[in-house]
Amino acid sequence: MRYFTVFIWWTLFKGIVSIWTASERMNNLLLFNVDLLVRFTLLLAMFYHTFQYPHEKRTVLILLVGFWLLFGVDFFLSNPNLGDWHNHRINRYSFAVESVLMLALVLRFFLYLVRELPVANLTEYPMFWICCGLLIAHAGTVFLTPFMHYFNVWNNPYNFRTMVKIEHWVEIIRNGAFVIAMAYARRSTY
Repeated sequence: MRYFTVFIWWTLFKGIVSIWTASERMNNLLLFNVDLLVRFTLLLAMFYHTFQYPHEKRTVLILLVGFWLLFGVDFFLSNPNLGDWHNHRINRYSFAVESVLMLALVLRFFLYLVRELPVANLTEYPMFWICCGLLIAHAGTVFLTPFMHYFNVWNNPYNFRTMVKIEHWVEIIRNGAFVIAMAYARRSTY
């Protein structure tokens, strides 16, 4: 739960900085790129400490290193002029790859729960609710992020309001599952 707490605080920090930069009309897409890297690293750390078998832990470490490399390449390819912060862009492929990898890890965790059932009541297990929130969030955004990126890059007069509303509702549901997870984690520590 330590990494989950850091994840929640990071999300709060990113939200506050995002609101501030948007109110100042500053380009905050670098913040979203950094958020992707920090968020994925923290979630992989949670899975690393949750998985029991050495081959699963090794796979999580390989995914972390591979994602960092992909993120670096994607960052440089998406932003050929790194000195131009005003026209900074979101990474093209990292968000979709993060969603697919996170879905695979969540499904692997659910398989672990079904096979070994380490708890008596599944709904009182905090990691179950964290994974439910991650499953909803990443399944809901895995298809949205490429469309939002390419519509934005092409300068198409497409109306983003519907996609942004969908993304916000998915995040609200994810955060609701996170609140349930924290409530059960707090209850289990007493």
